[in-house]
Amino acid sequence: MIKRIGWGLLLWVMLGGFYQAAAAETPAATPKRAVIPKLKGPIKLDGNLTEPAWAKAIVLQPFLKNEDGGPEREHTEVRLWYDEQNLYLGWRCLDNDIQATFTNRDSKFWEEEVLEFFVTPKELTRYFELQWNPLGGVFDAIIDNELDDHGISREFKGDWSFTAKGMKSAVKVHGKVNRPNGKGQWWQAEVMVPFADLGVAPPRPGDTWRGNFYRFNRTQNLPVEELSWSPTRLPGFHQPSRFGYLEFGP
Repeated sequence: MIKRIGWGLLLWVMLGGFYQAAAAETPAATPKRAVIPKLKGPIKLDGNLTEPAWAKAIVLQPFLKNEDGGPEREHTEVRLWYDEQNLYLGWRCLDNDIQATFTNRDSKFWEEEVLEFFVTPKELTRYFELQWNPLGGVFDAIIDNELDDHGISREFKGDWSFTAKGMKSAVKVHGKVNRPNGKGQWWQAEVMVPFADLGVAPPRPGDTWRGNFYRFNRTQNLPVEELSWSPTRLPGFHQPSRFGYLEFGP
């Protein structure tokens, strides 16, 4: 038993050292930047993205594979704008195999297909994680993330008791959910996030937050795609030092 524990400990140390070395050799990703325009509604949250404001919003695209920056298999984009009270996100995803069964709030949506928005108005070690899936499911949590001297995540934990009470969203699906090989399918998510839900006053022009946008895309018989707007080039999405810069425009 002692010998087995000794070998297990040695293996654990070796693997830990290997991971740290690999992380140190990973090319540092240059976080992307975006200027979010300040626009005016009105807007109806129905998932259609047809209001004039969406045509004037900034479009973040393409999404890339998070770890190596490779091209996405199916196109993903998110449109952004804000007004005096809210931040608006309009997602559009091509998806020939829309996979989703979860509907309860704070389900493990990442085990299927989901869109994710990580954002912090303040320090990188504490941020909001918001998610939406093709069936209209919603996830919201606050994440505390311990970073090492290189800004790489050591450990993170989520407070799932947090609820973005004023946040609203709607999803529109063109095609069939859980029907593989649905050529020409897509789905959209239209989201309104009140700044009050993030615990801050509305930003002023020139204010800059840190944030990133992600997608889990699954297709039958193909590897899972972990996509991001600003790839972290590290394992996992919870690498806040690689989040993009979100500047609020005039």
